[in-house]
Parts: sequence; C-alpha cells; structure tokens
Amino acid sequence: MKTVSRQQSSPRTPPARRHFQSQAAPTKGKHAGLARSSRLLILAPLALFLLWGVTTKSLTAYLAGSSPKAALFLQPNYSTALLNLAAAKLRVDPRFENIEPTRQVSDFKKGSLATEDIKDKAQGPAENSNRSVGNESQNIAEIRSWAELALLNDPLNARAFRILGQLSQGASDGGHADRLMQAAVRRSLQESVAVYWMMRKSYDDYDYRAALRYGDILLRTRPNVMPNLMPMFAKIAEDPSAGKDLKLLLAANPPWRKPFFFWFPRSVSDARVPLDILISLKDKPSPPTAEELSGYIDVLVQYGFYDLAYYTWLQFLSPEQLSKTGDLFNGSFEDPLSATPFDWKFTKGSGAIIQIALRPDGSREHALYAQFGPGRVAEFGVSEMIVLPPGDYELQGSYKSQINSPRGLQWRVTCAPNPTNAIGETLAVNGASSTWQAFQVSFTVPEKDCPAQYLGLVLDARSASEKFISGSIWYDDLQIKREQVAAP
Repeated sequence: MKTVSRQQSSPRTPPARRHFQSQAAPTKGKHAGLARSSRLLILAPLALFLLWGVTTKSLTAYLAGSSPKAALFLQPNYSTALLNLAAAKLRVDPRFENIEPTRQVSDFKKGSLATEDIKDKAQGPAENSNRSVGNESQNIAEIRSWAELALLNDPLNARAFRILGQLSQGASDGGHADRLMQAAVRRSLQESVAVYWMMRKSYDDYDYRAALRYGDILLRTRPNVMPNLMPMFAKIAEDPSAGKDLKLLLAANPPWRKPFFFWFPRSVSDARVPLDILISLKDKPSPPTAEELSGYIDVLVQYGFYDLAYYTWLQFLSPEQLSKTGDLFNGSFEDPLSATPFDWKFTKGSGAIIQIALRPDGSREHALYAQFGPGRVAEFGVSEMIVLPPGDYELQGSYKSQINSPRGLQWRVTCAPNPTNAIGETLAVNGASSTWQAFQVSFTVPEKDCPAQYLGLVLDARSASEKFISGSIWYDDLQIKREQVAAP
C-alpha cells in the first residue's frame, strides 16, 4: 500500500490583506519611534532635576559641617549651616563660652569642673580666636539674624532657641532668656546647655525639685558633666526639705548613680550627709553597691575620718558578718573579699601570686596563700585597716611555709597616718615547715597619733638584693585580742 502523508497548512492570506500589511508596517514603526523620543524628552529633564535635587541636598548637608558658607551658597536658608555659623561666632565671644551658676555656693568643696562638656558641640570651623571680636553689637546682631532665619525655616529647631536664649542673657527682660531656653528644652532634651540653664535657674529660685529633674535629664545625656552639677547637688542634699527628693531620685537607681557617689562625698561640707543618703537606700530594691559604699569610705579615710568610716562600714554588714566582727575582720579568710579598707586588700607585683584558696589538708576551709619567684619580687602587699583604741593587744595566727629568702616574711602593725613606723611585728618566717605553726606578737597602740592602724604582710627586705624570694606560704586563723592586765 502506498502511504500518503498529509501536511497541515495554514489558511492562505488574501492578496489584498498582504498588500495592506506591507504598506502599514513602516508607518507603525515610525509612530513607535516618535513615542519613545517623546518619553525621553519628558523623562530626561525630570531625571536631571531629581539628580540635581539629590546632589544639592547631600552636598549641602555635607558642607554645612565643613564649610557652612559654601552650603549657604547652594541653599541660602539651610538651617544647619546658619546655626553652625552662629555657634562658631558665639564661641569666640568669652561672655558666651561657659554658663556658670548665678548663685555661687562657697561653703563646700568644689571638684575640678570640666566645662568643655557643656560647651556648644556644633561642627564647623570656629573663627580665629586671635582675631579681634570687633563691634560686639554687630556680632550679636549677625548671630541673632542667623538664628532667627534658621528658626523661620525650621520652627521646631531647639538649637536655634538655645542660641537666641544665650544672646538674651543679661537683657532688660530677664525672663526672655528663660523662655527661650525652656522652649529649647521642650523641643529637645539633647540641648545640654539649655537643660543646664534651666537647672541653674530652678536652683537659683530654690525650686530644688525642678532642679533635680533637669539634673537627671542632663546626666542621662551627658554623664561627663557630673562634676559641674555637684555643687548644686550637695547644697540640695544638705537642705532638710529637699534632701528627700534627692533620695527618691537615687532610689530609682538612675544610670549615673555610680559616678554620683564618687563625686558627692568630695563636694559636701558635712561628711555625714552621704551616710544619711546611703542608709536611706539600704532597704530599697537597689541598695548601695560595694563600689558605691567603698567610694564614700575611701574619702573618709583619705580625710582622716576613721571612726566615721568604720561606723559606716559596720552599717552595711550582714547580721552574720556583724556577729563575727572583732578587732580583725575575716581573719579566717572564709568570707568573700569586699572593696572596703576594713577587709583584706591584695597588691600583686611581678613575681608574686596572692589569693585565698582551700587549705591543702582537705578540711574544706580557706586560707591565705602566697607564691613567690623564683627571682626578685616587685612590690606586693596584703593589708587590712583596723580601728583599735589605745591599749595592749596580741596578734595571733598560724602558718605553713616553704620559703627560701635572705630575710623572710613578717606581719607588721603600723599607725594609719604614718605607716612607715611599726608598733608591732612578728618574727620573719623563712625556711620550710611541713606542719602548721602558731605565732603571736604583742603590741601597744599609743595614746596619740594612732587613730587607726594597718595590719600588713611584708617582705622583710632592707635592700634590692634582699628581695629575692621563692617558694610558697599559707596563713590562717589570724586574730587580734585585747591583752588583759591584772589589777594591782
């Protein structure tokens, strides 16, 4: 059989229609090209306009910080450039360089003030400080015009209000500067000069609650200005009616509380005021930390208030610690070390390891462990401050050693004002002892010039050649007892 294959064919196009398509094709392509050209003519200027706008805005924002005058050439009413020019000229005038409290407080110590932190932080080149300020009224008028123009274009600009407020200080209308500064603070809490101004104004008006509120705002944004605020904080704390507001503020544990307790004891006139605040925080959800407490105690020790320092330390011991407190604290080395002078303090020099460790006899008790060398040991120390009244005492303890040294180690008792003169010292420990050995020494606290004492472990070396030491030593069960003198 013959197989016939069929091929499917499309319908044939009539001749008239083929002629029409051949005539219409060039016309359609021509119209499409015209449409594309029209779109390009419309979109190209729009794209150039957008590119010019973006470039101009970005360039103006960049130049506002580095070259404000060039930024104003591109955009004459750009508020950032205007205010940078105003701030640069404002810094040249010494009348506006710093803002100090109007009511000076002279009855308590002041810390060194870092006024750089409350100056204007505007970017941009400052005017040459060696150049004459010239006509002051003309300069002020120029600064004012820049700030007012910036405010006209940016009505919510807090910096413009603050600059105008600085220009208005000392004016006949005394409240005008306050209103401008208050407007700056309402618009931005980052305007530190305005916030400081309002704190100072509230302080001068004896509105201590508002002054504390502004102080809290300022310290949360600029913690480095703490020394500048301390005179006002100290005066507020010493006022019986306002001190409670400061205690409530500190009880909330603001982020600036730690540096506050560093500067505060150095600013008050009455050394007992910080203790009153610390005790008020004792039972609060955020009681004083060991670092905050030690900062106050260190200042008391520095100024020789040993009895008050010791009393303060006792107030914050736990009942268990208080029951074990004697003339020497933590002599068995079982309690964790604190940061106060009335606990053990270790000074670790090169060539020495000092720590509290488990005793080697497996008793699960702790002891003082020191390891040295081999070689020359730099300065090291183990010390604790004690407050003993005048009288006769005895230092007792035990040790276990493996020491090789020209002279050995010994405990010394010295008076706090003059720690170089010993009022008692043990025999130097040298050599090896496989078992625990007891030691004791008697000493006398004099009637005068010895309000507090230090107990310290030292290397009995008189020269650099005698500082060579190697080996290790254990100390435990240290205690100081009052010697009983029989009545005649």
